[in-house]
Amino acid sequence: MGSPVPDREIILRLTIVAIASLTAILGTIFSLIHGIFAVFSFLYILPIICVVYFYPKKAVLFTLLISIIYIGLVYILGSFNPILIAVSTAWFAIFLTLSVVASSYANGLLEEKARIRQIMENTLEGIFCLDPGTLRIRGVNQKCAQWLGYSLGELQGTPVTTVWTDTAAHQRFFDEVTSGKAGIAFDALFRQKSGGVIRVILSPLYVTRGMLLCSVVNVTDIRVADEEIRQTLEDLERQVRERTAHLEQINEELRNEIIERRRLEHSLLSGDPTVKPDREKERKP
Repeated sequence: MGSPVPDREIILRLTIVAIASLTAILGTIFSLIHGIFAVFSFLYILPIICVVYFYPKKAVLFTLLISIIYIGLVYILGSFNPILIAVSTAWFAIFLTLSVVASSYANGLLEEKARIRQIMENTLEGIFCLDPGTLRIRGVNQKCAQWLGYSLGELQGTPVTTVWTDTAAHQRFFDEVTSGKAGIAFDALFRQKSGGVIRVILSPLYVTRGMLLCSVVNVTDIRVADEEIRQTLEDLERQVRERTAHLEQINEELRNEIIERRRLEHSLLSGDPTVKPDREKERKP
Protein backbone atom coordinates (compact mmCIF):
# COMPACT_ATOMS: atom_id res chain seq x y z
CA MET A 1 0.00 0.00 0.00
CA GLY A 2 1.67 3.23 -1.18
CA SER A 3 4.39 1.55 -3.25
CA PRO A 4 6.80 3.88 -5.11
CA VAL A 5 6.07 4.82 -8.71
CA PRO A 6 8.20 2.80 -11.19
CA ASP A 7 10.77 4.72 -13.27
CA ARG A 8 9.00 3.77 -16.49
CA GLU A 9 5.77 5.32 -15.27
CA ILE A 10 7.59 8.50 -14.24
CA ILE A 11 9.05 8.83 -17.74
CA LEU A 12 5.64 8.20 -19.28
CA ARG A 13 4.02 10.89 -17.14
CA LEU A 14 6.67 13.46 -18.00
CA THR A 15 6.36 12.58 -21.69
CA ILE A 16 2.58 13.09 -21.64
CA VAL A 17 2.89 16.45 -19.90
CA ALA A 18 5.66 17.59 -22.27
CA ILE A 19 3.73 16.60 -25.41
CA ALA A 20 0.52 18.26 -24.18
CA SER A 21 2.40 21.45 -23.25
CA LEU A 22 4.30 21.65 -26.55
CA THR A 23 1.08 21.02 -28.47
CA ALA A 24 -0.60 23.91 -26.66
CA ILE A 25 2.32 26.30 -27.18
CA LEU A 26 2.91 25.39 -30.84
CA GLY A 27 -0.84 25.47 -31.49
CA THR A 28 -0.97 28.96 -30.00
CA ILE A 29 1.90 30.17 -32.18
CA PHE A 30 0.33 28.67 -35.31
CA SER A 31 -3.13 30.09 -34.51
CA LEU A 32 -1.88 33.59 -33.76
CA ILE A 33 0.28 33.71 -36.89
CA HIS A 34 -2.65 32.65 -39.07
CA GLY A 35 -5.27 34.77 -37.30
CA ILE A 36 -7.21 31.88 -35.74
CA PHE A 37 -8.26 33.13 -32.31
CA ALA A 38 -11.14 30.85 -31.29
CA VAL A 39 -9.46 27.52 -30.53
CA PHE A 40 -5.93 27.74 -29.15
CA SER A 41 -6.91 28.70 -25.59
CA PHE A 42 -8.62 25.33 -25.09
CA LEU A 43 -5.34 23.53 -25.84
CA TYR A 44 -3.98 24.54 -22.42
CA ILE A 45 -6.64 22.68 -20.47
CA LEU A 46 -5.13 19.27 -21.27
CA PRO A 47 -1.60 19.88 -19.88
CA ILE A 48 -3.06 21.57 -16.80
CA ILE A 49 -5.34 18.58 -16.10
CA CYS A 50 -2.46 16.16 -16.68
CA VAL A 51 -0.23 17.95 -14.18
CA VAL A 52 -3.06 18.18 -11.64
CA TYR A 53 -3.55 14.42 -11.96
CA PHE A 54 0.12 13.39 -11.96
CA TYR A 55 1.68 16.10 -9.75
CA PRO A 56 -1.08 17.87 -7.79
CA LYS A 57 1.35 19.63 -5.43
CA LYS A 58 3.12 21.31 -8.36
CA ALA A 59 0.03 22.00 -10.46
CA VAL A 60 -0.46 25.65 -9.48
CA LEU A 61 3.17 26.54 -10.19
CA PHE A 62 3.07 24.74 -13.54
CA THR A 63 -0.21 26.44 -14.47
CA LEU A 64 1.19 29.84 -13.59
CA LEU A 65 4.24 29.19 -15.77
CA ILE A 66 2.34 27.92 -18.81
CA SER A 67 -0.27 30.67 -18.42
CA ILE A 68 2.47 33.31 -18.50
CA ILE A 69 3.81 31.71 -21.69
CA TYR A 70 0.26 31.76 -23.08
CA ILE A 71 -0.42 35.41 -22.29
CA GLY A 72 3.09 36.36 -23.44
CA LEU A 73 2.54 34.75 -26.85
CA VAL A 74 -0.77 36.59 -27.16
CA TYR A 75 0.88 39.93 -26.46
CA ILE A 76 3.80 39.22 -28.79
CA LEU A 77 1.95 37.62 -31.72
CA GLY A 78 -1.54 39.04 -31.29
CA SER A 79 -0.72 42.47 -32.69
CA PHE A 80 -2.06 44.02 -29.47
CA ASN A 81 -5.62 43.20 -30.49
CA PRO A 82 -7.65 44.58 -27.55
CA ILE A 83 -10.42 41.97 -27.83
CA LEU A 84 -7.90 39.14 -28.03
CA ILE A 85 -5.95 40.53 -25.07
CA ALA A 86 -9.13 40.82 -22.98
CA VAL A 87 -10.26 37.29 -23.81
CA SER A 88 -6.77 35.90 -23.19
CA THR A 89 -6.58 37.63 -19.82
CA ALA A 90 -9.89 36.02 -18.89
CA TRP A 91 -8.51 32.64 -19.96
CA PHE A 92 -5.41 33.32 -17.83
CA ALA A 93 -7.65 33.71 -14.78
CA ILE A 94 -9.67 30.62 -15.76
CA PHE A 95 -6.51 28.51 -16.02
CA LEU A 96 -5.31 29.55 -12.57
CA THR A 97 -8.74 29.05 -11.00
CA LEU A 98 -9.07 25.61 -12.57
CA SER A 99 -5.63 24.66 -11.33
CA VAL A 100 -6.18 25.89 -7.77
CA VAL A 101 -9.55 24.16 -7.39
CA ALA A 102 -8.50 20.89 -9.01
CA SER A 103 -5.16 20.69 -7.21
CA SER A 104 -6.81 21.43 -3.86
CA TYR A 105 -9.19 18.55 -4.39
CA ALA A 106 -6.37 16.25 -5.55
CA ASN A 107 -4.14 17.24 -2.62
CA GLY A 108 -7.02 16.51 -0.27
CA LEU A 109 -7.29 13.03 -1.72
CA LEU A 110 -3.54 12.51 -1.33
CA GLU A 111 -3.63 13.66 2.29
CA GLU A 112 -6.55 11.37 2.95
CA LYS A 113 -4.68 8.47 1.38
CA ALA A 114 -1.58 9.27 3.43
CA ARG A 115 -3.64 9.46 6.62
CA ILE A 116 -5.20 6.07 5.90
CA ARG A 117 -1.77 4.61 5.15
CA GLN A 118 -0.43 6.03 8.41
CA ILE A 119 -3.31 4.48 10.33
CA MET A 120 -2.67 1.12 8.71
CA GLU A 121 1.07 1.17 9.31
CA ASN A 122 1.21 2.58 12.85
CA THR A 123 -1.83 1.23 14.64
CA LEU A 124 -1.36 -1.51 17.22
CA GLU A 125 -4.60 -3.11 16.07
CA GLY A 126 -5.13 -5.08 12.90
CA ILE A 127 -6.40 -3.17 9.86
CA PHE A 128 -8.50 -4.81 7.18
CA CYS A 129 -9.35 -2.85 4.01
CA LEU A 130 -11.77 -4.20 1.43
CA ASP A 131 -13.85 -3.12 -1.55
CA PRO A 132 -17.55 -3.68 -0.75
CA GLY A 133 -18.41 -3.57 -4.45
CA THR A 134 -16.05 -6.28 -5.69
CA LEU A 135 -15.67 -8.06 -2.31
CA ARG A 136 -11.91 -8.08 -2.73
CA ILE A 137 -9.27 -7.26 -0.15
CA ARG A 138 -7.50 -3.98 -0.84
CA GLY A 139 -4.90 -4.50 1.84
CA VAL A 140 -4.10 -5.40 5.44
CA ASN A 141 -1.49 -4.11 7.84
CA GLN A 142 1.35 -6.12 9.31
CA LYS A 143 -0.56 -7.01 12.48
CA CYS A 144 -3.57 -8.42 10.66
CA ALA A 145 -1.37 -10.30 8.18
CA GLN A 146 0.56 -11.81 11.08
CA TRP A 147 -2.64 -13.06 12.75
CA LEU A 148 -3.79 -14.65 9.50
CA GLY A 149 -0.40 -16.17 8.70
CA TYR A 150 0.13 -14.29 5.40
CA SER A 151 2.83 -11.94 4.20
CA LEU A 152 1.97 -8.25 4.03
CA GLY A 153 1.11 -8.06 0.31
CA GLU A 154 -0.09 -11.62 -0.17
CA LEU A 155 -3.77 -10.89 0.43
CA GLN A 156 -4.01 -7.75 -1.72
CA GLY A 157 -6.53 -8.24 -4.54
CA THR A 158 -7.76 -11.62 -3.28
CA PRO A 159 -11.47 -12.32 -2.59
CA VAL A 160 -12.72 -11.61 0.92
CA THR A 161 -13.80 -15.26 1.15
CA THR A 162 -10.10 -16.20 1.31
CA VAL A 163 -10.13 -15.31 4.99
CA TRP A 164 -13.83 -14.69 5.71
CA THR A 165 -15.74 -17.68 4.40
CA ASP A 166 -19.15 -16.88 5.87
CA THR A 167 -20.90 -14.98 3.05
CA ALA A 168 -24.04 -14.49 5.13
CA ALA A 169 -21.92 -12.70 7.74
CA HIS A 170 -20.53 -10.42 4.98
CA GLN A 171 -24.03 -9.24 4.13
CA ARG A 172 -25.03 -8.68 7.76
CA PHE A 173 -21.88 -6.66 8.35
CA PHE A 174 -22.36 -4.54 5.20
CA ASP A 175 -26.01 -3.94 6.13
CA GLU A 176 -24.97 -2.65 9.54
CA VAL A 177 -22.29 -0.42 8.02
CA THR A 178 -24.56 1.07 5.34
CA SER A 179 -27.28 1.71 7.92
CA GLY A 180 -25.02 4.32 9.51
CA LYS A 181 -25.24 2.72 12.93
CA ALA A 182 -22.62 4.04 15.35
CA GLY A 183 -20.27 1.90 17.42
CA ILE A 184 -20.45 -1.24 15.28
CA ALA A 185 -18.49 -4.19 16.70
CA PHE A 186 -19.09 -7.24 14.52
CA ASP A 187 -18.06 -10.71 15.68
CA ALA A 188 -16.51 -12.74 12.84
CA LEU A 189 -14.45 -15.87 12.24
CA PHE A 190 -11.37 -15.50 9.99
CA ARG A 191 -9.59 -18.47 8.47
CA GLN A 192 -5.81 -18.50 8.68
CA LYS A 193 -3.50 -19.61 5.89
CA SER A 194 -2.71 -22.75 7.89
CA GLY A 195 -6.41 -23.63 8.06
CA GLY A 196 -6.91 -22.53 11.65
CA VAL A 197 -9.68 -20.17 12.71
CA ILE A 198 -9.42 -17.00 14.78
CA ARG A 199 -12.26 -14.98 16.26
CA VAL A 200 -12.09 -11.24 15.60
CA ILE A 201 -14.11 -8.10 16.24
CA LEU A 202 -14.54 -5.85 13.16
CA SER A 203 -15.23 -2.13 13.56
CA PRO A 204 -15.54 0.22 10.55
CA LEU A 205 -13.14 3.18 10.66
CA TYR A 206 -13.65 4.79 7.26
CA VAL A 207 -16.33 4.10 4.67
CA THR A 208 -16.60 5.28 1.05
CA ARG A 209 -18.30 3.86 -2.02
CA GLY A 210 -15.23 1.86 -3.05
CA MET A 211 -13.50 1.28 0.26
CA LEU A 212 -14.31 -0.05 3.70
CA LEU A 213 -11.51 0.35 6.25
CA CYS A 214 -11.96 -1.71 9.41
CA SER A 215 -10.07 -2.24 12.62
CA VAL A 216 -9.56 -5.88 13.58
CA VAL A 217 -9.17 -7.06 17.17
CA ASN A 218 -8.14 -10.67 17.72
CA VAL A 219 -10.27 -11.94 20.62
CA THR A 220 -9.44 -15.62 20.22
CA ASP A 221 -7.28 -15.75 23.37
CA ILE A 222 -9.81 -13.67 25.28
CA ARG A 223 -12.64 -16.01 24.29
CA VAL A 224 -10.52 -19.03 25.26
CA ALA A 225 -9.87 -17.46 28.66
CA ASP A 226 -13.58 -16.67 29.04
CA GLU A 227 -14.41 -20.25 28.15
CA GLU A 228 -11.95 -21.55 30.74
CA ILE A 229 -13.45 -19.27 33.38
CA ARG A 230 -16.95 -20.37 32.44
CA GLN A 231 -15.91 -24.03 32.62
CA THR A 232 -14.32 -23.46 36.02
CA LEU A 233 -17.46 -21.77 37.32
CA GLU A 234 -19.60 -24.61 36.01
CA ASP A 235 -17.32 -27.16 37.72
CA LEU A 236 -17.54 -25.24 40.99
CA GLU A 237 -21.31 -25.02 40.69
CA ARG A 238 -21.51 -28.76 40.03
CA GLN A 239 -19.33 -29.51 43.05
CA VAL A 240 -21.49 -27.24 45.22
CA ARG A 241 -24.64 -29.02 44.02
CA GLU A 242 -23.09 -32.43 44.72
CA ARG A 243 -21.90 -31.33 48.17
CA THR A 244 -25.29 -29.83 48.97
CA ALA A 245 -27.06 -33.03 47.91
CA HIS A 246 -24.66 -35.08 50.07
CA LEU A 247 -25.26 -32.84 53.09
CA GLU A 248 -29.02 -33.04 52.57
CA GLN A 249 -28.76 -36.83 52.49
CA ILE A 250 -26.74 -36.87 55.73
CA ASN A 251 -29.21 -34.48 57.31
CA GLU A 252 -32.13 -36.71 56.30
CA GLU A 253 -30.42 -39.77 57.78
CA LEU A 254 -29.75 -37.93 61.05
CA ARG A 255 -33.33 -36.71 61.20
CA ASN A 256 -34.68 -40.22 60.68
CA GLU A 257 -32.35 -41.58 63.36
CA ILE A 258 -33.46 -38.91 65.84
CA ILE A 259 -37.11 -39.69 65.14
CA GLU A 260 -36.46 -43.40 65.65
CA ARG A 261 -34.62 -42.81 68.94
CA ARG A 262 -37.43 -40.60 70.23
CA ARG A 263 -39.96 -43.24 69.30
CA LEU A 264 -38.00 -45.88 71.20
CA GLU A 265 -37.60 -43.63 74.21
CA HIS A 266 -41.29 -42.89 74.24
CA SER A 267 -42.14 -46.58 74.00
CA LEU A 268 -39.76 -47.51 76.82
CA LEU A 269 -41.09 -44.79 79.08
CA SER A 270 -44.66 -45.84 78.40
CA GLY A 271 -43.77 -49.45 79.33
CA ASP A 272 -44.89 -51.02 76.07
CA PRO A 273 -43.59 -54.66 76.30
CA THR A 274 -43.96 -55.14 72.53
CA VAL A 275 -41.22 -52.66 71.74
CA LYS A 276 -37.71 -54.02 71.83
CA PRO A 277 -34.84 -51.60 71.45
CA ASP A 278 -32.67 -52.12 68.45
CA ARG A 279 -29.27 -52.64 70.08
CA GLU A 280 -27.55 -52.35 66.75
CA LYS A 281 -28.94 -48.85 66.19
CA GLU A 282 -28.06 -47.82 69.74
CA ARG A 283 -24.45 -48.75 69.10
CA LYS A 284 -24.29 -46.29 66.22
CA PRO A 285 -22.73 -42.97 67.16
